[in-house]
Amino acid sequence: MKARYGLAVAATVIVGGLVVAGCSSSPGAKASPAVSHDPGQAGVSVALFQSPEQATLSWFSAVNRKDKAAAVAHFAPAAKGQMGWGNGDTSTWSTFSALHCGQVGRSVKAAAVRCTFRESQSASEGNPDSWWTVHLKRQPDGRWLITGYGQP
Repeated sequence: MKARYGLAVAATVIVGGLVVAGCSSSPGAKASPAVSHDPGQAGVSVALFQSPEQATLSWFSAVNRKDKAAAVAHFAPAAKGQMGWGNGDTSTWSTFSALHCGQVGRSVKAAAVRCTFRESQSASEGNPDSWWTVHLKRQPDGRWLITGYGQP
């Protein structure tokens, strides 16, 4: 009897885990990668940033790590000032969790990625948002760099 009970508990736990995993994201959306790469670093392969979605997820990862240099490196030169959060004090930056991003538009040279998330309260930001659209431009070397983000 104990063996059957143990088997039933194990089966319930496995099925429950599969149900939760199946409900954790919508089709076409991807969660933030556990490891990110800075597109501005020398030696980083452009192949790592072949999609606007990958570049956007990498940016959020840099923000969450409070890595100012990596976060700024995700922006096109004319847009780098948009990372002036907290006057450069990364300890005041928000953290983004439950991140899901999906491409909503793309041409040969431009793209838009919509991301939903939970933004923490932070000293450098006002009220937390729950989504942004990130606009990117393809560079001559193939990288996708951010030109703007936010809500219209």
